[in-house]
Amino acid sequence: MRKQQNEFINIFKQEQQNLVRYVRMKLTGISDMDAEDIVADVLFNVYNRVAADNHVENLAAYLYQSVKNKIWDHFRQPQTPLSLDAPDQNTDLSRGEKLVDTRVDVENVVEEKEFVLRLRSALLSLEPKQRAVWVATELEGYTFKELSLKWGEPMGTLLSRKGRATKALRKLLQNE
Repeated sequence: MRKQQNEFINIFKQEQQNLVRYVRMKLTGISDMDAEDIVADVLFNVYNRVAADNHVENLAAYLYQSVKNKIWDHFRQPQTPLSLDAPDQNTDLSRGEKLVDTRVDVENVVEEKEFVLRLRSALLSLEPKQRAVWVATELEGYTFKELSLKWGEPMGTLLSRKGRATKALRKLLQNE
């Protein structure tokens, strides 16, 4: 009996920090103290089992399995629901009020998203070479000189393609 208790103490000293890390890894969002409490509870129960002359073949494996079971017990516990109406102690605002950002103008956000969708649709209706020049210069920031060198096309050709693309886009976006 005494031999197994000494073995338990040695294993405990070696594995305590690893067990706490294991709990933190499996239970995200848990505080360090809670992880240490879980490990301490398991160690207490296993030590009592060893002290009661119950032989355990592989103490380290038994410890890890016991911690794993305790983690499952933690998942099974009913969680208290979080009220959005409860006031925050620091700001006296309810949690629900803190979630809402009053600085955001929802209408502008929706209009911008709708415009992006209309622009994407209009771009897809352009001729591929016109679309490529317009996207490269307006969205990707290339200069006509860079594109001319990259694509091996005269700058004048690229300028006229972009002009036609811009004219077509204006017409498409005004009609929608």
